[in-house]
Amino acid sequence: MPLWTLGLAMESDASAALARDGEIVVAISEERLSRVKGQWGYPWRSVNECLRIAGIRRQDVDFFSVVLNKFPSSYFRRPSRVDECLEAWHRFRRGILGRPEDVTVTLTDFFDEVRRAGATPDGLFDWKRFHDDGFEKAQVRILDHHHAHAHSAAAFSGFDEALVVTVDCVGPCCAQHETEAHTLESIFQQKLLPLSHTTSAYRNGKLQRLHFTDLDGSPGSFYGSVTQELGFVSPRHEGKVTGLAAWGKTTVLDEPFRRVLSLSKDKTHFVSDQSGEKHGNISEARKAAIHKAAQGQSREEIAGSAQRVLEQTILGHVQWALQQTGLHNLALAGGVFGNVKLNQHLMELPEVDRIFVFPAMSDTGLSAAAAQIPAPNIPRIAVRDVYWGPEFSNAEIETLLKQGGFPYERLTPSDRPRRIAQLIADSKVVGLFQGRMEFGPRALGNRTILASPCDARINDDLNQRLSRSEFMPFAPSVLAERCEEIFENFKKGGHAAEFMTVTYTVREPWRAKIPAVVHVDGTARPQAVHREKNPRYYDILKAYETITSLPVVVNTSFNVHEEPIVCAPGEALQALREKRIDILCIEDFLVSPQS
Repeated sequence: MPLWTLGLAMESDASAALARDGEIVVAISEERLSRVKGQWGYPWRSVNECLRIAGIRRQDVDFFSVVLNKFPSSYFRRPSRVDECLEAWHRFRRGILGRPEDVTVTLTDFFDEVRRAGATPDGLFDWKRFHDDGFEKAQVRILDHHHAHAHSAAAFSGFDEALVVTVDCVGPCCAQHETEAHTLESIFQQKLLPLSHTTSAYRNGKLQRLHFTDLDGSPGSFYGSVTQELGFVSPRHEGKVTGLAAWGKTTVLDEPFRRVLSLSKDKTHFVSDQSGEKHGNISEARKAAIHKAAQGQSREEIAGSAQRVLEQTILGHVQWALQQTGLHNLALAGGVFGNVKLNQHLMELPEVDRIFVFPAMSDTGLSAAAAQIPAPNIPRIAVRDVYWGPEFSNAEIETLLKQGGFPYERLTPSDRPRRIAQLIADSKVVGLFQGRMEFGPRALGNRTILASPCDARINDDLNQRLSRSEFMPFAPSVLAERCEEIFENFKKGGHAAEFMTVTYTVREPWRAKIPAVVHVDGTARPQAVHREKNPRYYDILKAYETITSLPVVVNTSFNVHEEPIVCAPGEALQALREKRIDILCIEDFLVSPQS
């Protein structure tokens, strides 16, 4: 019988993943189903969809695994009748806006209640309610936040050994982090640490944590505070700061920002002068220091200095750690490594032979680690792809097309790539919806908008259509066999480039050929497309190369600003109605706008 593990992440990017014998079968971000960007809480929609796609029932699940921090509130008994009434009222109020199951409670708060009641965690965990939900035989396992990040980087990298670095804002971690999967009782006996960074050595399938940083020196909190200072929303808009940073030229803010984030003298962790502030907490002191320094400075210079300080600080530690351990492969996870410019500079370190960034590097990716870790035999091979979401049949789609009155034609497999490629060559903006949805923040050819890379003016058109910021660069999808010709130092990050997690410097002869995908600093964030991993997408690029001699197309995610990437056919058709795209290729159908 197969062993089934359901993994949950319940932070700002809630998600669920399901593994069979340690291999991921399906993984979905809750926002794709709820249509609420950054959906938090218990991912009940994703749980249901994971089980549906896998064709199993709740009673088939062997392990119910969640990353340390929050848990569905409904599974906890309250220590007293008063607490039960307050909790019931809390769930009722939350249920007015959503579902009572969306309510979560931190394990630290729950453990505090357990101690006050003089009880045990298992005594106050409502196993009956848990079993009534259908998880009759599932064993509950709790995972260390940063250990889960580190596992996702190491286990999916394909490396035999590597330096594994995780960096984010903060996440609860266990003092006894070497234990991969904890019970409620075993975690209760431990001290929980709020960490923002870990560095581990990965050898022989095992992670050994070497260094860590607490909340005081948090790089993620630093960058998030800058994001807020610029008027953006953290933790959603840090990528805007990275894009804006390329326009910053002066270093006037570097020194004051280094007082907010810097490397410790022994290079083992990150520190902040603000941790010595007597008033308020470290987060507020950090924000106040950034706000004071930023007065009178342009947003470009603020972003530029923040990016530079982040890069210099993290590079200083990672280079030192590589030298200390003698390791030459680098595996990364955690929200800060959504910063593709930082990843490029890490890749270019002389000590690095190869780099890998887990494609769902933020907290949404924790569910994939949670689904793997409790399994006794985890496959440790390079992740092939992250097409782990739902897919839809031609029959389902054709029914919607007829109901909606859309003009459409069905393409043959042999004609499909050429027709789509010709539309792109004719400067049409094409929505591409095919196969299983991608897991993580990047559109990788299955929920994608395509355009020609030849004219930089397409950026203004796309930004207007999609309500996006004018300074954000668009990324290219590129035939894998042509990437070395176009990008410098490509081999080091060839696997990472399959998931658009690293920028590269575009070689000079190519910058004028593909201006729509080259940022102001001469870099691009490519997706290297291999035919054996996504043949339908590869064939479109190959057909475009035949027509134009260019192995590159613009690939941007199929969504409007502040909306999740499309998941279901109806959302793609709505984009066509709203003229976000000129034409839609959805599975085997080419769909035109309604007249």
